[in-house]
Formats: sequence, C-alpha cells, structure tokens
Amino acid sequence: MTSSRTAPPIPASVRLAAGLFVLNAALMLLNAVVMQGGLDWADARDLPRALIRFLAAAIIAWGLLRAERWAWWLGVVLAGFWLVTGLLTVVVVQKNDLHWLSPSGFQLLLVASFFCLALAAVLLLTPRARATFGIGTRGLPGG
Repeated sequence: MTSSRTAPPIPASVRLAAGLFVLNAALMLLNAVVMQGGLDWADARDLPRALIRFLAAAIIAWGLLRAERWAWWLGVVLAGFWLVTGLLTVVVVQKNDLHWLSPSGFQLLLVASFFCLALAAVLLLTPRARATFGIGTRGLPGG
C-alpha cells in the first residue's frame, strides 16, 4: 500500500534562495571567463575554481528544493565563506591601511554575484525557511 501523504510545499523564499545560489555561481563563472578573456589572464586556477563553485551551488540548490537539511547548513556555511573570501578579494591591506580596489566595469559581475549570495543567505535565515528544514527559531538545531 502506498502513502498518499505529500510533502509540504517549499516556500517561495527557499526556492528563490536556490535560484540565487545558481545565479551567483553563474555570475562568478561568467566573471572568470570575462576576466580571463578580456584581460588575457594566464591564471589557470580561476576557471576550474569557478566551475567547482558552480557545481557546489547547483548541488546546494538541488538540496534546498528537496528540503534537505544538509543543503540548508551547507548553503549557510558556504554563503558565509564565499562572502568573506569575496570581500577579501576587493579589499587590499597595504602598510596597515585598508584600501578598496578602484571600481571597473569588470567588477559589475562580481558585485551582482555578491548581492545574490547575500540575499540567498538572508532568505535561508528567515524563520519560515528555517522551519522548512527543521532548524529551530532560537538559533539552535531543533530548538
């Protein structure tokens, strides 16, 4: 006998967060291609790193759309890590003084990807999204 029980629908905030993870990774991949192609960079590490990030974001998005608890945790942790490391790429510390890199047209993709990632993290931290994954509203798992 099969169960007729259906899973509760995934909230729009979680679906949007999943889409933003993929959009963020696509923008980062596009940024790597544009930067390498437009500036003739010879750094071969950027494109594979961007491809790995795209794959990780796609896996997280897939897990979020299936309401997998591991996807929520991985999404929140990686979003925080990627935001911090991304911020470090645009901040330069020189002689104990903090400087922002000069804006350029190439940074548009980078900034857009940061906004997507930050919004995805905020959406995952909303009470409704946390309840979807069984994360307690007091900041503790199940609490």
